[in-house]
Amino acid sequence: MGYLEPILWAIAAVMVYVTARIIKYAGRAKNELEHSLSVFLLAMMASMFGGATVYFLYRGPESLVAAVAVSSAVMVGAFIPVLNTLVKLSSTQSPPPQLQGLLSRRVGGRLLIVLLAIVNEVLMGWAFALASAQLNPSTGVVAQLDQAVASYWFVFPMAAEMALSSYYFRRDFERSVYIVFVFQAAIMVLTPTAIANTRWEEVSVYVGGSMMTAMFIYVFDYLYKHRRLNSVFGEYIFRLLVVYTLMMGGLFLWMVTRQPALFDVSIVGEMLIYFDGVLSPLRYAESKQRSWLLEPSWTFRMLVAIFAAEFFMGGVFDLEYYGAHTFLSALTLAPLMGNPLNVAGAAAYNFVEAFSLITGSAWYLVMMGAEMGSLVVFRIREVKVRETRIRLTLMLLAYFAYAVLLPYFVIPSRKLPNIPFVGQAMGIGTVSPVAPAFAFGIVTTYLIYGALSLLFGARVLCSGTCTAATMYQGTFYDAMKSFNRTTKTGRKLLGSRITKTYKATSTLVWISLVVAATASYLNSVGVVHITVYGQDAAQFLYSFYFNFLWYIVFMLIPFIGTYGCVTTGMCHWGMTNQWISRLGFFRLKVRDRELCVKCPTKDCSRACPVGLTDMPGQFIAKGEFRASKCIGVGDCVESCPYGNIYFYDVRNWLREKLGIKPRTTTIHMIQLKDSPKG
Repeated sequence: MGYLEPILWAIAAVMVYVTARIIKYAGRAKNELEHSLSVFLLAMMASMFGGATVYFLYRGPESLVAAVAVSSAVMVGAFIPVLNTLVKLSSTQSPPPQLQGLLSRRVGGRLLIVLLAIVNEVLMGWAFALASAQLNPSTGVVAQLDQAVASYWFVFPMAAEMALSSYYFRRDFERSVYIVFVFQAAIMVLTPTAIANTRWEEVSVYVGGSMMTAMFIYVFDYLYKHRRLNSVFGEYIFRLLVVYTLMMGGLFLWMVTRQPALFDVSIVGEMLIYFDGVLSPLRYAESKQRSWLLEPSWTFRMLVAIFAAEFFMGGVFDLEYYGAHTFLSALTLAPLMGNPLNVAGAAAYNFVEAFSLITGSAWYLVMMGAEMGSLVVFRIREVKVRETRIRLTLMLLAYFAYAVLLPYFVIPSRKLPNIPFVGQAMGIGTVSPVAPAFAFGIVTTYLIYGALSLLFGARVLCSGTCTAATMYQGTFYDAMKSFNRTTKTGRKLLGSRITKTYKATSTLVWISLVVAATASYLNSVGVVHITVYGQDAAQFLYSFYFNFLWYIVFMLIPFIGTYGCVTTGMCHWGMTNQWISRLGFFRLKVRDRELCVKCPTKDCSRACPVGLTDMPGQFIAKGEFRASKCIGVGDCVESCPYGNIYFYDVRNWLREKLGIKPRTTTIHMIQLKDSPKG
């Protein structure tokens, strides 16, 4: 069979070129005749590969006759519309009516071309996989089709077809749409199921995942720069994200079970979306614009789709790095038995544990860091305040070194509980029970963070070492702080006051923490035996709040605004540091209160990602702003048109005591001489 495969590849290359040209012809079709010819040509190719598939399935004279009969019947059937159109034209003796962008306006006609193109590729892949002995004809038809779609005989020609057709239509779309098409083709090439080789699987998982991450970054940056979005392109992105969720979920399932069915469905789904998009350029050109920051429901489903794709991608990275058995062995599930209430409780626990296994994993955090960190780098390029640029840079370093590299790849897990600051990074339950053996690590962590928050403010944690800071402070997600002021729930959480929601949530959080910590301690010293389905209560609570609930709150940004972990009171570790910060040196100050009085815009209140809208009032009344919810992001300093706001912490206090002239921040988007007159 060695001689056959090069011949098959040569045929596949020709078919890819021909199919791409037919798709180009169909996309340019201006009348029924051209559309009918496109359908006929694609159907003719599909019939040939369909006949070849029948022959290779049932080799013999009878199957050859059947293959010829099937091919002939399909070709004749496909030629009837062409003949019918020709008859109509000959009877009218007039040229066919011309319609620019025929397929852009006719969903049915476009769908027919798309389906024929996909069927053509599926049948070619199936026939060539049978011909090259990659499939066993004695297995079931469904199983064969499943394996054929996952093989390189389908994947590589399909990717080439996408790349070629994208090139042909490159002038019909905006550059951003074309770039997404190119990303899709590149990602398709890097399909792990295509070649049965461990090295290929490893390379394609990491490089393909990185390529998909790069595409997400591009989409995020595009959305950030285009607050008014082409509606058709927006829907295309959403559908693509849904398909990529299925693709990553299917790949995760394949790596565990070696069954590619769901992955195959996602590939075919992507083809449907892609060809539907590439064949309808006029829909993009004539589309209305939508302000996505004014559409919380649309933005919410985008965030859910983005997270779902990222979630399974992180899981795929973990499976590839650790191996399926090793990674999944860390998952302890509760038995689903007993009365309905017990079954429901066990099912909920299992869901949270499975969810947290991925969101708390090393490679999920690496992938998210690369994605969100890129957006932070874009933000650094925009920021003018030097101190904020430095903080954002340190925040990125902290994410990768402090939150990922040290605890996951450098320090052995058995040593983490006794290492303060790094090991017990998020307080009670981070990596150990509340036990006497781990008291040093836990207590010292609280003391270190408490001292830092007292001296420099809660920004050390909430805008520095916490991974949430990197998630929230990139360009795309920072733009969503407008939801703090435009949504019903977001408006209720505005201001530095302690809202009813904050009181209720924080009370529940602290009660649960005290109960879990007490149970964990008593369990560790042998007084009681209380666990959550065998897991330490404090560690389960940590996982529930930070590996599960935090992500739910994050996806709810379009309804509650940014930094929900601060505004709702759901983060006990953040609250601890914020309360200490309120008692310490950190605050925001203004150089001249009169400028705040005369300022007509109060930009600082709108810029705050936590929604501290009462900031200008305190500046006017006291010359400074202090609040437990202030986490020192610094957008207010950046947004002030007069450079009037500055950070104040222990460094400023020491300078005052030592008589050293304070440093000034030179950022003047509007010079002081241009300040508003009374």
